Amino acid sequence: MLEHGPDAGIRIPYSLLDTARMRPAAALALWHDSMGALYDVRARLVEDTEFHFRAEAFHFGEVVLTAYRCSAQTFDRSRARIGRDGIDHITLQFCLSGRHGPRDGMGNGEAMAGDLLVADLAQRQATVASAFDSLNLTVPRRLLAPLLDAPDAHNLRRIPGAAPLTALLRNHLVALFAAAPMMSAGDAEAVVRPTLSLAAAVLNAEGPVEEAAGFDPILTARIRRFLGENAADAGLSVAGVAARFGISRRKLYYLMEPHGGFAACLRDHRLHLAHAMLRDPARRGIAIADVAQSCGFLWRTNFARAFRQRFGLTPNEARALAASRLPEPARDPGGEHMWDWIRALR
Repeated sequence: MLEHGPDAGIRIPYSLLDTARMRPAAALALWHDSMGALYDVRARLVEDTEFHFRAEAFHFGEVVLTAYRCSAQTFDRSRARIGRDGIDHITLQFCLSGRHGPRDGMGNGEAMAGDLLVADLAQRQATVASAFDSLNLTVPRRLLAPLLDAPDAHNLRRIPGAAPLTALLRNHLVALFAAAPMMSAGDAEAVVRPTLSLAAAVLNAEGPVEEAAGFDPILTARIRRFLGENAADAGLSVAGVAARFGISRRKLYYLMEPHGGFAACLRDHRLHLAHAMLRDPARRGIAIADVAQSCGFLWRTNFARAFRQRFGLTPNEARALAASRLPEPARDPGGEHMWDWIRALR
């Protein structure tokens, strides 16, 4: 059953899929069709006579807040799927009951009730879940990554729910989900940035860089945001960026050291920009050498090597997979379900 909230122009869009009145086999087929927009899923049942799920979501404009209740299963995202669907989001999943965690040696442990499990949808995943309830915030990378000390280091990371900031974020999302039916689009817009700031505080909390003498996390975040916004500028240099922020080159090197260094941070921004261009159907006719040059890479061989190291695919393979991607969902959030909303986030 699919429902949408009344008068989407006043209240934020709402979606509900509930299989309580469906036969289990039909419920399982619907789950495959729905969650299949993001993951390859497989129910962990001897027979499909037990399978049911309930999935609710609210569309906050730039992020999607979802709640699932579902039977035991496995979830997978392969490099081929990532290349085809082009999804570049981060999901923060609070396990409210049951268990969910990595398998095949990935990640750092199983999330139990109250714990936070981070899923980077641009990286490979293989997880297994018992029958579980979860509350999930899905965010485009462009919104959350600039706030993180190590934006690519969180995939399948488990953060214990007893940590004070983690509990604060969990309680905030629970309260936000409860209040969402009464919220307007303006309310939703106002709450997104503070929510992301709190989420970033949770993910950054265990890192040692904030404690280093002289480290300025606000200035560092501003610099990294500047690098992301200007990554295509081939003339971007240490001297120029240091002058832009009124600091010495030595200070800039120091601030960027926890993030792999200035050159590595800039290169990563450029690789993400190139990856997005290669996935863009409107730019399919642009030569890969021209894509590399437009993203600040002067030598195609260096670009191809760095691209493969970063994404596990060659530029040609990334473009070919993107050409076979799933059709883009409609952009009207009042007319689609939650997985379409997530796929359409940018």
